[in-house]
Amino acid sequence: MGSSRLLIFFILPILLVLAPLAPTIVGDHSTSGVCTMRADYCWSCFNTKNTNNGNIYNQNLNTLLSSFPSNPKINPRFYSSSLGRAPNKVNAIAVCRGDVALEDCRTCFKDSVSILLQNCTNQKEAIIWAERCAVRYSNISIFGVLEYEPVKFVPSPNNISNAEQYKQVRDPLFGNLSEKAAAGNSVLKFAAGNALVPLTNQTIYATVQCSPDLNKQNCSDCLKKSIPNITECCGGVGGGRVLRPSCYLRFESNPF
Repeated sequence: MGSSRLLIFFILPILLVLAPLAPTIVGDHSTSGVCTMRADYCWSCFNTKNTNNGNIYNQNLNTLLSSFPSNPKINPRFYSSSLGRAPNKVNAIAVCRGDVALEDCRTCFKDSVSILLQNCTNQKEAIIWAERCAVRYSNISIFGVLEYEPVKFVPSPNNISNAEQYKQVRDPLFGNLSEKAAAGNSVLKFAAGNALVPLTNQTIYATVQCSPDLNKQNCSDCLKKSIPNITECCGGVGGGRVLRPSCYLRFESNPF
């Protein structure tokens, strides 16, 4: 008995290290989405389950999404592709944050696909937003289509005392960055910048990005619709994100 306990004592730590780390989840699987504890990944399953030929759709889905991080011919910042025929056709888009190293983009795609397939099993539509990328898929066409929903708000846990001063600097900063991002090309619609809050030592760091398959007007519309949401979700804190299928906004009090 003593030797058995001793064996368990040595083996258990090894098993804990080797076991895959599943993300700790906050929330439920509703259309508004759920996030990991640190909100480094947020996702939404659209509750549109496969009813006919689900196995064929899932096979196409797994094949297509698995090719994102492994295909050396794709643009690692933006990838859009389809596989199969209706009703089992899968359309997918992967967008990497514009200031992230290319190898980190591939890693983000790989990790995001794994989490998405694990948590949105048998769903015809789903999206995941990571800190460095976003991946979405659907059984209907999504290329060049402006989508506002689902939307996910992710406020920072850090409160600020000068919310109105913050807003007076933050919103114009987002406005300027949105114009720059919308003027981007078919590979990248991204802008980043910062601004100092007067009479304080605080700097606001911000990024905005659209799915680059959108045209200029749709990108601009998506970002303009999202700027007021920052006040709704994150007006009293020093950072936050508004996440949509077609665009996102983020600001923080430190570089990110």
